[in-house]
Amino acid sequence: MGNKQVVTTKLSDLCELIVDCPHSTPEWTGSGFIVLRNQNIRNGSLDLSSPSFTDENGYNSRIKRAVPQAGDIVLTREAPMGEVCLIPEGLKCCLGQRQVLLRPKRDVSGEYLFWALQSPFVRHQISWSEGTGTTVSNIRIPVLKAFEIPRWFESEPQIASHLSAIKNKITLNQKINQTLEQMAQTLFKSWFVDFDPVVDNALDAGFFEQDLAFPDELLCRAETRRKVREQRDFKPLPESTRQLFPAAFDECDEPCLGLRGWVPKGWMTAPLTTIANIVYGKNLPKSQINNEGYPVYGGNGVIGSYSKYLYKDPQVLISCRGAASGKVHWTKPFCFVTNNSLIIEERCVNSLYIYYCLLQQDLTNLTSGSAQPQMTIANLNPVNLLLPENELISTFVRHAQDLQTNCEAREFESETLSNLRDTLLPKLISGELRLDNIKAAQTKEEVA
Repeated sequence: MGNKQVVTTKLSDLCELIVDCPHSTPEWTGSGFIVLRNQNIRNGSLDLSSPSFTDENGYNSRIKRAVPQAGDIVLTREAPMGEVCLIPEGLKCCLGQRQVLLRPKRDVSGEYLFWALQSPFVRHQISWSEGTGTTVSNIRIPVLKAFEIPRWFESEPQIASHLSAIKNKITLNQKINQTLEQMAQTLFKSWFVDFDPVVDNALDAGFFEQDLAFPDELLCRAETRRKVREQRDFKPLPESTRQLFPAAFDECDEPCLGLRGWVPKGWMTAPLTTIANIVYGKNLPKSQINNEGYPVYGGNGVIGSYSKYLYKDPQVLISCRGAASGKVHWTKPFCFVTNNSLIIEERCVNSLYIYYCLLQQDLTNLTSGSAQPQMTIANLNPVNLLLPENELISTFVRHAQDLQTNCEAREFESETLSNLRDTLLPKLISGELRLDNIKAAQTKEEVA
């Protein structure tokens, strides 16, 4: 297996600790101590955007064998098998189920070991039982300890540094994109949920001085804006943008819309089902989904690729089957959508505006089904949207699209970097490519 000239060392000889997790289900709580779950560990990264927790007793019972610390490696034993992540600085956590904690020896580069475990050289050992020559569904501790890890000794820190630099750039791009997306959502909330520009115009026009039965929520928004406008660093919107917003509120027939039923004067309300075409995605057998082609969206994001696409333009999706039912997604252009999602096809209102409207609503409350949650087209009948003038919608969409264009550029860069990492990883770990070869190639490019 691998390069015959590669020197290897057993994993057990590289670690001071190889600790199996407790074979019990944690006592789940809404907050407390973070429990690492296999679903948090993907492609060498630890994603705690949706963390799980246990209480102090649960935490203490799960750290009896070892307390996870920065630099430790967590490896999943099954479901999925062989995923790894590094414990970052400052994270207090415990292992969940079907996981193993690896603590490299002090004279071993833990970062290199982290990358070596992701290489084809080691992945082959993870997925196959050497004794029987068959695939396995889980990793037994004795087998894990016997894994042979390729060694490059003095070069290991440099190999790890090179690969980690690529990973860190991808992570940075992801964080920047999250910030840009948050900026778009913040702008939408300010304009179309809190109605900040409308409140500003109404304050200037003396609207709130009238003897009307304003709800407390609207009066509270007005008082909040007064205080914001009095701050020294307050920057009003450009006059051309402010003029797109009215200077008054009207009471509407939908008390759940606006601020206790008060909406900007002149804005309309309409059911989602009347301003968009809502259809189910198409059935696509799993056997036809692969890693090449156009992105395929299932019930909770991209699940693979397919040779054909259903939509040329980005679409708004609502997950319609399973635990993710009611979750809203925005697709990439040229995509295929399976029947685990509803597509909100654009008809008379811009799809991007509808997307941000739906993000503000908790659609999970509209799901049905006892054994398995589902979202039907009929379930969406109660969903109403607030519709300002088309010029204002277009202005917001231009801002949001500018942010999305920025995000797409970083996504493209990250895809390129991911391909580079996936090309370099097996070659560096196997010895097919040496770091001095990379440096020589870079020097030639700089000279050219």
